[in-house]
Amino acid sequence: MQKLIFYLQVLFFAVPTLLVAQPFQTIKGTVIDKDTRQPLIGASISVIDAAVPIGAAADENGNYIISKVSVGRHKIECRYVGYESFVADVVINSAKEFIQNIELLETSTTVSEAVVTAYKNTNQPINEAAVVSSRSFSVEETQRYASTANDPGRMAQGFPGVQPNRDNRSDIVIRGNSSMGLLWRLEGIDIPNPNHFARRGSAGGGITVFSASVLGNSDFSTGAFPAEYGNSFSGVFDMKFRKGNAEKREHTFKAGMLGLDYSTEGPIAKGRSSYLINYRYSTLGILNKFGIHLVGARVDNTFQDLSFNLNFPSKNKKSIVTLWGIGGLSSEQERYEDEDKIKSFKDRENTDFRTNMGATGLTYSYLINSKSYIKTTLAIMNQKIINNNDTLNLLDKKSYDTNDETYQDGRSTLASFYSLKINPRISLKTGFSFNQLFYDFRQKQLVGTEIKTLVNGSGVSFLAQPYVQFRLRPTDKWTINVGVHSMMYSLKSNNAEPNNTGQTFEPRINTRYQIADNQSVSLAFGVHQKLLPLGTYFSLPSAGTFPNFGLKPIKANHFVGAYEFSFAKGTRIHLEAYYQTMTNVPVGKDANSTYCILNDIQGYASETVVSKGKANNKGVDISLEKALEKGAFLMLSGSVFQSKYTPLNGKSYSTQYNSRFTAALMAGKEWKTRNNGVFQLGTKILVNGGLPITPLLKSTGDTRLPQLDNERPFSERIKAYYRPDVKIAYRKDKIKSAYTIALDVQNVIAHRNIDGLSRSYDPDSKAWVYRKQSSLVPILSFQIDF
Repeated sequence: MQKLIFYLQVLFFAVPTLLVAQPFQTIKGTVIDKDTRQPLIGASISVIDAAVPIGAAADENGNYIISKVSVGRHKIECRYVGYESFVADVVINSAKEFIQNIELLETSTTVSEAVVTAYKNTNQPINEAAVVSSRSFSVEETQRYASTANDPGRMAQGFPGVQPNRDNRSDIVIRGNSSMGLLWRLEGIDIPNPNHFARRGSAGGGITVFSASVLGNSDFSTGAFPAEYGNSFSGVFDMKFRKGNAEKREHTFKAGMLGLDYSTEGPIAKGRSSYLINYRYSTLGILNKFGIHLVGARVDNTFQDLSFNLNFPSKNKKSIVTLWGIGGLSSEQERYEDEDKIKSFKDRENTDFRTNMGATGLTYSYLINSKSYIKTTLAIMNQKIINNNDTLNLLDKKSYDTNDETYQDGRSTLASFYSLKINPRISLKTGFSFNQLFYDFRQKQLVGTEIKTLVNGSGVSFLAQPYVQFRLRPTDKWTINVGVHSMMYSLKSNNAEPNNTGQTFEPRINTRYQIADNQSVSLAFGVHQKLLPLGTYFSLPSAGTFPNFGLKPIKANHFVGAYEFSFAKGTRIHLEAYYQTMTNVPVGKDANSTYCILNDIQGYASETVVSKGKANNKGVDISLEKALEKGAFLMLSGSVFQSKYTPLNGKSYSTQYNSRFTAALMAGKEWKTRNNGVFQLGTKILVNGGLPITPLLKSTGDTRLPQLDNERPFSERIKAYYRPDVKIAYRKDKIKSAYTIALDVQNVIAHRNIDGLSRSYDPDSKAWVYRKQSSLVPILSFQIDF
């Protein structure tokens, strides 16, 4: 702790704070029609909270520039005749020009002399077809909230309906659904699990490969999502990269207890094309030196990632070509305990866990005419996960393999969509994605005293997903989105003769009625289906057969009703009730089995299953949110829900994620100090009702894995999870640079939650005990922009 205090003093007092003059900055960007991508010439953009009114008008290309804006937090407003107004809270940095690209939505009623000021909240989703269970989030939010590590996955754990459960994992558990039902999308393309230390067959992991330095505003959906999203039944992360500055070279360097982060951006051809590149290298070994072990005392973790976005507009602004990419490498090593300290089976285990993923794409956008445009992307991606475990035999001092697994999931994708604004009342979006899947799954594991092959499959398959959706706005009060999504798939194996082929039909509809400027109600229904983790189809091979190869996609029906009320400036309350029914759920083939794939946190089906199970989730999400105003913000959310499944025996059981309730508080305040400084204080508190667990058999002793009483699945419950986090930061703007010093403290009261997913045998008490999660974890960082 003395080292940590010294480190803190050095960073806070070794940085010069002398200011020579008042720094200013430039705000610039483009204003376009959201549906057609056409520039809105003459749109008015202004900084509405400036001491002296300041603003600009968009030129013939939709571009605008506002110079001499004082640094700090500001509110930007954009207005245009016949369009809904736009308002955003932004932070102006003295070292970097602020780029705010604006997309306005035309109203359904023709207005010739007035600007329409429609009801909007600051987190309304970018995708206009998402009217329920969706919100946008900005990079500034990920940096503002406590203990997010600038990671959108960790930030989402404070959103309504999202359940936190483990300190060192960012699994997104939504409304009691398995995290395998989550879809990750980048630049309009579905991508493999983008997490370092990724769970195979899941969508979660340790921390995402996305750096805040390259992200733009993105969307997060928790149910009943629009027709353009498919192969998902729980939620969608729709991530977007921002474009680099085409006029000026700018850089950011960040160093801290999690490692190093460097980004650079600037023009390729000045005034037209740009680049944006970010690289991160991190090692948790720094925290280990301070005696802080996020995963385990014998565990070492390192990860690194690279992201880029290259933007090439044409001279006439009719077309844009972008080349983008992302990649990450991560490694986790756990070594044997010293021989004289070995007490249990766990102390004799050795782990080598490596995860690599990458995706790159070339996107072409073309403005066909004043009412339509087309966007096409060609991408290739791959993910490889290696997990090897062995154990030390104390008798002969040799190590023996207990698990040998390789997971490779790759795909090449062609995706395209066409957008047409027929008139202000009706717009159309239709498109498709075609994926060629190539994969290789292999797992051998010690079962009893014998090494058995549990998964063995490789091949090339395809998945096509066409969709069409209409947005109807008969009046300014009514919005109706109706569409249909379909999946056509053919799964093949190099080891098996039959193919698993099929087609789905997934209708979607939602509507919102604006009761008044400050109130709205919404209803939505959607059918959402998802293929199983591909390794499941090749699990438990026996005598050349694959008993799970013919499984169907999981089918979920989402029903959502929502009410939103804005009762004060920047403050709103949002209420959603939902009911989800699920069919084609893989459950144990044996009539007495209680196994269900929805309870697996990773991997593949652990027994022979059939697509005859059912499940349902129902609950209410509520949130009170105060947008940042006068330096303060607040988001208080809570959920009460139930998550159940039914295997072949017809009995209903809790799923592993049925914690009954979850709640979160994220709040903060900032104060301006002398010489253009800002002091920030924030907190985040996460709570859930405790995860259900399956009890142990009474006869269980010191074995490699605990023996569970599967006749009583998830009939016990661990203690409730709660974790308070705190963030302290100081931001300073100088003439040509700016810096931020931040201290994030996860679990500030040092309360160690129980990890119900990890048990080990304690030879002293001769009992199986739960692993305790992290105690107080301080993360200190220093960032400079120049």
